[in-house]
Amino acid sequence: MKRKESIFSLLSPAKVKALLSFGVKGYLAEIGWFKALSTHSPIDDNGEPIPWVTYSFIDFISQRIKDSHTVFEFGSGNSTLYYAKRAKKVVSVEHDKAWYEKIAGSSPSNAEMIFCDLQSNGDYSRMPSSLPGKFDIIIVDGRDRVNCCYNSLSALSETGVVVLDDSERLKYNDARVFFEKEGFKEISFSGISPGLFYRKSTSVFYKGNNCLGI
Repeated sequence: MKRKESIFSLLSPAKVKALLSFGVKGYLAEIGWFKALSTHSPIDDNGEPIPWVTYSFIDFISQRIKDSHTVFEFGSGNSTLYYAKRAKKVVSVEHDKAWYEKIAGSSPSNAEMIFCDLQSNGDYSRMPSSLPGKFDIIIVDGRDRVNCCYNSLSALSETGVVVLDDSERLKYNDARVFFEKEGFKEISFSGISPGLFYRKSTSVFYKGNNCLGI
């Protein structure tokens, strides 16, 4: 028990910071990783909300998202606030009622929150196609992700892209195969994410003449 307690004591944000940075302001401090670790929330060094995806993807999308883009999210949170600050409009579907009420209460005017009960291949995964208009960016970072990917194409604009978080997981591989068969290319952004130690990937699926200029 004492050994286990000593291991967990090393994982406190202050001690992890000391171990990894040795008192010097390094990369992890600059990107706000320690703040995300201590708050258990995806934020940057200034305390501003960011998506819980890889930092390499955040670097990528921050330079390419435009205030003319419309975004749809499966799942909501700090990412909703992040994209609403940069895009024309964000629509998010959420299956957790308590979380929905929390995020909806702090959402800006250009962010629309939708609550939907979760059923496999049900209304949740089909939500973007049930709404008017098309979306430039569809982000799959909620539940039932493979079906969400399958059902996303009918709601995608002609130049639209799909983003799949945790794309390294084997259980989502069918989605990657699906996009390839549909003529999409994939860019995978791997690395760490806010406050987390393990390596993960966030993938962008796109075709030529896409809205992100890839």
